[in-house]
Amino acid sequence: MRTPAYEKVRFAGYAIPTTPADIIAFGDQRGRGAMAGTYRAADDLLADVRGRAAVMKAAVDLTRGALPDLGDPSVLNVFVAPEFFWHGPLGPYVSTPGGRDPAEIVLEVLSEQFPASQYPHFLLVLGSVVTAEVADIDAVLDSVDARTRTDIVRHLGEAWRRSSGVMRGVIFDMMVDFIRSAHAYPLVQVRNRGLVISSTPVDGIVSALGAGAFTTQKHYDSHEDFLLWETAGKPVVTEAMATYPRLDLSAGDFKTHASDPHAIFAVPGDRTAVNVAVEVCLDHADRRLRKSSARSPWPRPDDGLDLHLVPSCGMQLHAPAVAARSGGWAFNCDGQYPLGDLGTEGVRRQGVVAGVECVYADYVDSASPAHAAHTQLARVRTGPLLPDENAPGAMDATFAPPPQVTVDILPVPPIDEVGGLFAGGAGAVHIYGITEPMPLRESLRADRPGSHAGGG
Repeated sequence: MRTPAYEKVRFAGYAIPTTPADIIAFGDQRGRGAMAGTYRAADDLLADVRGRAAVMKAAVDLTRGALPDLGDPSVLNVFVAPEFFWHGPLGPYVSTPGGRDPAEIVLEVLSEQFPASQYPHFLLVLGSVVTAEVADIDAVLDSVDARTRTDIVRHLGEAWRRSSGVMRGVIFDMMVDFIRSAHAYPLVQVRNRGLVISSTPVDGIVSALGAGAFTTQKHYDSHEDFLLWETAGKPVVTEAMATYPRLDLSAGDFKTHASDPHAIFAVPGDRTAVNVAVEVCLDHADRRLRKSSARSPWPRPDDGLDLHLVPSCGMQLHAPAVAARSGGWAFNCDGQYPLGDLGTEGVRRQGVVAGVECVYADYVDSASPAHAAHTQLARVRTGPLLPDENAPGAMDATFAPPPQVTVDILPVPPIDEVGGLFAGGAGAVHIYGITEPMPLRESLRADRPGSHAGGG
């Protein structure tokens, strides 16, 4: 493919709930929330992967078929799906030492599903996959330690449901504190990785599947990434058993290999590259990219992020965390909750949400309103000043009123695989700028004096 000259961008988010089935919710699902429930998944790994890939393909193909300018080399089409799209009946897909990494299997299937020739000028962020490498997972799940941890969390959760007033907050804090303490002594180490397919080979990426197929890795583990307990009594990796590996971001966050954990990469352009970063869920709340972007060795002093992408399951854009430079974009696709009130789903909304001026749209499953999703787009007026928001002189990113971007909402037709894998229906695709893509980079106002365009 000839190197494109991207001048415009269009965003599509797959608003599909990726939360478990039979949810028992604890706390605030838009903040410090957690849940018990059950996972919908096929027992066979490859069957599960192919089933989820079929659901994903239906959403991507719906998007592709709606575009009036497919193949236009001046437009980059960015598609984002939520965190936890890919998981097994235990929570993570589990492999044994020396076995093949399940994330590689998923990425291989996706590379076959989305060849560059059929999806020209697409950047696909296809949700995240959770995996664990364990020699004997049955022994771990049946251990006294695992059962004790789950019993403690269950007893606290049931006490929280019975309580009211001040004690309800006290019990919830006890549960969160116990889970965080348990993270320091994990029984299972889990990796949570975003999956990326780019039709344009990405600068500097080395991969057996080609330079357009790679993963990024989540750094921070919350108290709600996995089930508190499994409500049907099936064995699962619970939140109190798991933790994520620590990532070394001391030298920045630029990707150099398909399987490295880093988040920042460049999509080549005829005149200049498009700098992109994928920040998964809680990493956004913990300001990963604002910090790591500043530590990254940008080729030029005025370089920075053009597109800040946040796939999530329980997150929205936060002003102190946005790391894109002036004129850049921040886009969130979430699989847990709506941004607006019930009854406003399925329509374009615009306003200030948690300090971020944005355009957004919600999806709520009519058959199960506890299952919801949203997408959210914001235009950055000025990038952040200093990586530490609490440092003297630091300033958060500011936002410009989004242009009159349209949001087309396309329900995804349910296919046979949906019901057995997703508890909240087939979801909908939200396409921002379907007929009039937005300018990819256009200076709205000079960055503040002394600021680094990428968040430094």
